[in-house]
Amino acid sequence: DPTDASLEAVAFLTFLDGLDTLNTSTAGLVTSYRTEAGAREGMVADIKERALRVLSYVKSNLAWKNHVPGIKSLADKIRGNTPRRPVVPAPGETPASPEAKRRSQGEQSFGDIAENLQRLVAAVQTISGYAPAGSDITVPSLQTLATSFAAKNSSMATLAQQAGLSQRDRLDDYNDANGLREKMKAIKQAVRAQYGSGSAEYGQVKGIAL
Repeated sequence: DPTDASLEAVAFLTFLDGLDTLNTSTAGLVTSYRTEAGAREGMVADIKERALRVLSYVKSNLAWKNHVPGIKSLADKIRGNTPRRPVVPAPGETPASPEAKRRSQGEQSFGDIAENLQRLVAAVQTISGYAPAGSDITVPSLQTLATSFAAKNSSMATLAQQAGLSQRDRLDDYNDANGLREKMKAIKQAVRAQYGSGSAEYGQVKGIAL
């Protein structure tokens, strides 16, 4: 019969159910982020391979010699960009923290690839007669890839924010002033106050690790 109604059995079990739900949803967001990160890395490998093929196709026609330097510059920028493998934001991470800054730089690298890919698409569109036999390096196919990659970067940024916020909320529910740790301490104190230090009731809870 604690003074704090939030420590009563029904209320406390409701709180624990909420923690279970938050644990599940946070784990789902983290898993989704890691899955999407792997898919994006596959897209990057595809983009780099196609950029090389575009360059080779342009080089294969001597009439397009004047276009080679511009295409090569863009292809080199795409293929030479090696973004940091993204990781899920840490609980409570602030925008100014070193890891957050590194993450921001990594996301910018993916953004640079997207920008240079779009420039590559625009560049090949200026080449009269550009009509490769390989369907995946045609202008429509490259544009579809550029659009998909830009969308992937946007969704990854949103997912990272959602995962970070969920982790922060979960950390608070465990460790803040009204979190699980403090509730457990208060429950032990309430049981000892009601039943006494030598009681069987207190003996059931006093050894619970916090």
